[in-house]
Amino acid sequence: MIALWWNRFWFAPGSPVNLAAARIVFAVHALWVLLSRDLAFSSDLPASFWVHATWSHRWRYLLFPGHGDLEYALQAVAAVALVGMAIGYRPRITGLLAALLLYHLAPLESIISNTNPMERGFTISILALSVLALSPCADAWSVSNRGRVPRVERPAWEYHWPLVLVQLFLAQVYLFAGYSKLYLVGWDWMMPEQVRYWQLYFSQIDQDIVFRGVAAYIAERPLLCGLVGVGAVAFDLSFISVLFWKRSRIVIIPLAVLFHAGILLANNIFFINLPQLLIFVDWDWLANRLARRAAPVAAGELSVELH
Repeated sequence: MIALWWNRFWFAPGSPVNLAAARIVFAVHALWVLLSRDLAFSSDLPASFWVHATWSHRWRYLLFPGHGDLEYALQAVAAVALVGMAIGYRPRITGLLAALLLYHLAPLESIISNTNPMERGFTISILALSVLALSPCADAWSVSNRGRVPRVERPAWEYHWPLVLVQLFLAQVYLFAGYSKLYLVGWDWMMPEQVRYWQLYFSQIDQDIVFRGVAAYIAERPLLCGLVGVGAVAFDLSFISVLFWKRSRIVIIPLAVLFHAGILLANNIFFINLPQLLIFVDWDWLANRLARRAAPVAAGELSVELH
């Protein structure tokens, strides 16, 4: 029974269109994050900025200060590789190259904004690009395909497991966010007093404040604070259901957008991975539906021409 469930979860028939959509989403998102930051600049910062960057971390990411020109060159190569991945040009090369360079470049941001090189915008992208590079993600919506039937006839499950795996990468962000709330703080995290504290705390960080008023409105209402606390934990822990019950995506994915919009307005925290939620859309179904709607129109135009 467990083996049957396991095979059904990972190796059910998949769609090349949905896998290609995931390739485009992750590549374009990573390119957007990369171009919105001047990561290479950090390499030429004074030595005092590198005091807490231990030798083990430097060798782990192959980061050595004082080579800004080289880092700019690598950043440019990463951008080109991401463009190649987005259009489906030799994804095994462009995808793996982009993932490797992003792994190297990502910690440069942490010298300024945060001492932790994880979860700064590239973590999920690096994992996803590595998986997609090893999958047949260019069999649809790519310059190498251009609408033609793939040269190699593949079993349908080869399009399924890579998509499920990258969806799992994103879903676990929510799962472990809920887990960490309960593990580090306990059930008290959902108490109105705790939620009120966080609302007041984030409303005092002047350098991060863009939206004002929502946090104070929530903090003044204990019942609303309690609903926010319970709702946040419940949502984090329930998001994983999108992997096992696809119909739940109709509710949970739009709810996730509202969830992050609320966090942005109240706490001025933008979830940078938000666009990656597009990988949960059934693009194959959507494309077929649009094609069926366009077919009668095309048939009508043809009949007019014949007459």
